[in-house]
Amino acid sequence: MTQDPARLRLGRIRCLRETIKSLETGSPLPTALCFVPKQIEYITTGKGTALAIHTGPSAESKKLGEVKNDTPIKVLGHGLDSWNDQGQWIQLADESLAKFLGNKGGGVSKNEGWMLAKDNAVAVDAGPYLTPIVKKSLPGLPTTGSDVAASKWEDAVEHAYSVRIGGAAQAAIDLQQCCDEKAVEQLRAVPDNWTLEHDEELAKFVTNSKTKENNLAIMLDSMTGDLSEYVSTISASSENDEAQTLVDRYADSDSYWESDGSTGKHWLRLVIKPGILIRRLSLILDEEDGSYVPQDVDVAVGNSVESLTVSKKVMLDSHVDEMILLENCPTSYRYVEIRIKRCFSDGGDCRIRGVKLSPAPAAIAGLNQDIFGNADFANFPKLDRNIPKEQLYHRALVLKRAIQLFDSVIGLIMPTWTHSLQSFGSFSSIRQLLVLSNFRSALLSMFLSSTTSSRVGKIHVIHLNRRLAREHSHDPTADTTCSNSLFNQMFEALKPQNCGSNLDYRWSSRQEQWWECVFSNEGMIDQGGGFRETLSELGEELCPSASDVPLPLKLFCRTPNQLHDTSNLYRDTYIPAPGCNQYQHFTWVGQLMGACLRSREHLILSLPPFIWKQLNGEPVSWEDFATVDTAQVKMLESLVELSEEGFEERFSGLLTFSVALSDGTSVPLVPNGADTAVTYAQRLEYASLVKKTRLEENKKQIDALKKGLLMTVPKSVLDLVSWQELEQFVCGDPELPVDSMKKTAHYDEGLSETSAIVKHLWAALENFSNEERSRFLRFVTGRRRLPAPLWICPGRWDDGTVDALPESATCSSTLFLPNYSNAKIAAEKIRYAAYHCVAIDTDTSPYDEEE
Repeated sequence: MTQDPARLRLGRIRCLRETIKSLETGSPLPTALCFVPKQIEYITTGKGTALAIHTGPSAESKKLGEVKNDTPIKVLGHGLDSWNDQGQWIQLADESLAKFLGNKGGGVSKNEGWMLAKDNAVAVDAGPYLTPIVKKSLPGLPTTGSDVAASKWEDAVEHAYSVRIGGAAQAAIDLQQCCDEKAVEQLRAVPDNWTLEHDEELAKFVTNSKTKENNLAIMLDSMTGDLSEYVSTISASSENDEAQTLVDRYADSDSYWESDGSTGKHWLRLVIKPGILIRRLSLILDEEDGSYVPQDVDVAVGNSVESLTVSKKVMLDSHVDEMILLENCPTSYRYVEIRIKRCFSDGGDCRIRGVKLSPAPAAIAGLNQDIFGNADFANFPKLDRNIPKEQLYHRALVLKRAIQLFDSVIGLIMPTWTHSLQSFGSFSSIRQLLVLSNFRSALLSMFLSSTTSSRVGKIHVIHLNRRLAREHSHDPTADTTCSNSLFNQMFEALKPQNCGSNLDYRWSSRQEQWWECVFSNEGMIDQGGGFRETLSELGEELCPSASDVPLPLKLFCRTPNQLHDTSNLYRDTYIPAPGCNQYQHFTWVGQLMGACLRSREHLILSLPPFIWKQLNGEPVSWEDFATVDTAQVKMLESLVELSEEGFEERFSGLLTFSVALSDGTSVPLVPNGADTAVTYAQRLEYASLVKKTRLEENKKQIDALKKGLLMTVPKSVLDLVSWQELEQFVCGDPELPVDSMKKTAHYDEGLSETSAIVKHLWAALENFSNEERSRFLRFVTGRRRLPAPLWICPGRWDDGTVDALPESATCSSTLFLPNYSNAKIAAEKIRYAAYHCVAIDTDTSPYDEEE
């Protein structure tokens, strides 16, 4: 953690708290966070390349003139720059326009006069055309001692929120004197009817716009081969030949570099190839090396050996598999020197298993304004409004600032020495915005690796009889104890008294197999395949993918949405059965979920957001319960709004103070509730009691699941991820290939796979992302994953209508497909329906009055 003075760190936390309050209430954001200086002074490189002045921030815009760059020249620009696909653009101040354009400068409008400061087409190590001149203060700001005005928003936060003589009032006056008030107000402004949910969707849009970049980063992270593409040479304080293996095979735990020298004098020096920007640099360690494992490391960087300066100090409190040294470096370095100052237990020499370097993909340093230019918000319904694109850009820009602020204090909010978040509560509401964080992934990795248990020495062997398990699944009524289920066989086999040790399920992600299976009367030798099959079969027993098979276990029950034909929302989901008191079993399921999060394995549990949110500690509301029982939610909505006449007509004598839970159990809401009729005057009380009872119907079961999850995963990890990410970590990201969807399709009323409209459908889905196909599948069947039957019928229009929105009947998994002019229009209409038209469904609510 950067050793900033305490008052500066506390100032950032104060600003962050105020920012979060503004986001929660939809009020203007803090002025300091949105600070834009009136002007910034730059200096040119002086490398001879003429710098053009354009009417707009685009090389294609009209060229107003050029600035010779034979010698360094000072340039004055406005405080708010602009980033796009071409690079960073600076709008010149009037003084510079007059200086460079002469008399023509007076005729330039207020939105013209732009110069390219950083060209994305130029190699990283070539540097920018314009570099800001760092100053301690700007003109017009009074300086008192060390308290100076800001030229960056980070400095403005420091000035406004750090404890100082003069207080907040004087700080506000100081900032006002040196800020661009119009630009600040643009950043502070809140779009009409804007909520935190809109900010969350905007953050996802910005993140998704970098899909290609993110995929490349993930790919680079997963590489475990030769580093010679990024590192020219590696040298060491001793045993130089052994150090070369770190470059060649850094993921091979059988090879390592072991120093031989004086304590505190060991080092490794990497020579990084030109143009390589470090996304992440880390050491691969092994806890079994004991006192040879580095604990205290200094990282020095520079462009020559003589200029090496310590950039970061890393100190571990406990053993980890991977020690992260650098992340998201702002510039490229020629040399990186890793200095091992101390090892665990004061060991003399150190042992390093590997050096891992992930280069950053070519990326734009600022927020790319071009992503808003021709944005397709079909996948982001809350953003599909008549909001000016410039306003969305400004809002996204300030959200990134807020998360940068969060990143700068995250070490204080979430102490690395304890994995409980006593102080995180007031920050939890921005959890969905953390996709913008640059530091979160490293922190998650550290929390998980530092709580990893020792490697499994001998893999436990468990004996399973899958024939008995299948027989039980076909007829669960034959054995009400479910002892023959695969779940119970495994639960018993992995008990400490049966397997010989108390498993904590906190295995390293490199642990490829948790146990070895011996299947009765089967010839399989389990080398990982059998183990993975057991996880798949466990998921199928807990949450069967087919809706027409009996439940092999009593732990989960089908949601009312799955049982009834009244909703197309989450009709493939399950929830913990309210009447099941097998809490040890729920806790074990939670442990398995945590083990999956820590590893590459998956346990597919089809749970609605209402459950995932509670497992993740996110708040839930009655609106969330619609993902469990939409009919109940709609019924209470209509009940509250009914007139007395309407109530008497629909509910008189039929409604009592009792309610059916998700497993069908009827419970009283008041003493003798089943025999107590609800009157019109009592309907609000009844609705309140139903909500409370249904929201808490499986609280004990969810608590048991979460108990197991927290036995395996630090709470800090759950607090840093969204419920969607938790689901993906546990269950994986199920692919929906079009070929697989075709295999489940049935055609009716004269259609076939060769029909023109059917070809348009499949061509459209081929161009959909996996998430879009999942949305489409949900629109038609209420299910998000395969297998799901898909019946395709012609649209129900007899008047020759073309290019209409599709309709669906989820009760029969039927898509009513209109005639489309081409596949492109089909894609637009189907995508819109999948995201916006969940209510466009041919099912009817049982509460709709008959005509």
